[in-house]
Amino acid sequence: MVQKSEKAEHAAPHQKTPIVKTPPPLTPESAVAPVGRLSAARAAVQRFLSTELGAQEVRITKIVPVDRGSEGWSAEAEILVPNLEVKMLGLPLTQEVLEREHYALELDADLTVWSYENLKPEDG
Repeated sequence: MVQKSEKAEHAAPHQKTPIVKTPPPLTPESAVAPVGRLSAARAAVQRFLSTELGAQEVRITKIVPVDRGSEGWSAEAEILVPNLEVKMLGLPLTQEVLEREHYALELDADLTVWSYENLKPEDG
């Protein structure tokens, strides 16, 4: 019986296969919204939610290009903001109490937020 170490010595060396990187196929979305513009839209949404609403964490759950006469973006995000009720009580806390909120935003072609809405969860 031949042991594994002997098999390895007698086996022919494997040749590395060259790796060829091909670009991903163009989809209608990638043709409409290049990666650079998508990144810029994501950054605009994060900047708006952080500065205007005081979000400490932003998780964008949806972002899509829209066409309403001019190009723009529609986005949805989940954010963590300080709980104002707890803050108003003035209690000494070791950690800040945060609450999760969901927002829908719309941006114009210049990546300026022209509408946003708090998507409150339905009761029931």
